[in-house]
Amino acid sequence: MNYEEKVLNILNEKKIITTNELTKLNIPNVVLTRLIEKKKIERAKRGIYVLPNSFGDEYYTLLYGINDATYSYFTALYFYNLCERVPLKYDVTVKRNYGGSLIKNENVNLHYVDESILDLGRTKVKSPQGQEIVCYDIERCLCDLIKDKDNLYFEYVKYAFVKYYREEKHDTFKLYKYAKLMKIEKQVHEFMEALL
Repeated sequence: MNYEEKVLNILNEKKIITTNELTKLNIPNVVLTRLIEKKKIERAKRGIYVLPNSFGDEYYTLLYGINDATYSYFTALYFYNLCERVPLKYDVTVKRNYGGSLIKNENVNLHYVDESILDLGRTKVKSPQGQEIVCYDIERCLCDLIKDKDNLYFEYVKYAFVKYYREEKHDTFKLYKYAKLMKIEKQVHEFMEALL
């Protein structure tokens, strides 16, 4: 099997290939150039390639190569099936001094936080298309929702909390631990009392 066939096989299986993967497989980057010229693959974003007319994985592609950007709020809750519908925009949290390309993306709701809590609750999950992506865990998302509840739709926040508490895996200890670190312990307690 030649290099081009290897790349196409990977794309047929995974839907995406990155230049980092090619390097690990000792496949020269010129192979990508040839495949693009032959219209057998397309460049989705710098360093990411997909089959023509393929959607690839929009969640993976959006944050690829952007350190310290994490799916959050309703987008992350969508991955956990705690959102009533697919969010219309991507919720992404970045550090307060972020100045990158996501600022200009009208399909992204950026949320800024202090660097001290940027990594709090950060985890990896599989996107709906099967790629590994970075997002916040459920408890961090719920804390973010309470912190910004005046700016969000209350019914969506309520839905996420009610569904979370009905699931066996809910972790109230972790929720309150995060609330304390985020200095919103009182708001979380009041919200929970009002809701339950």
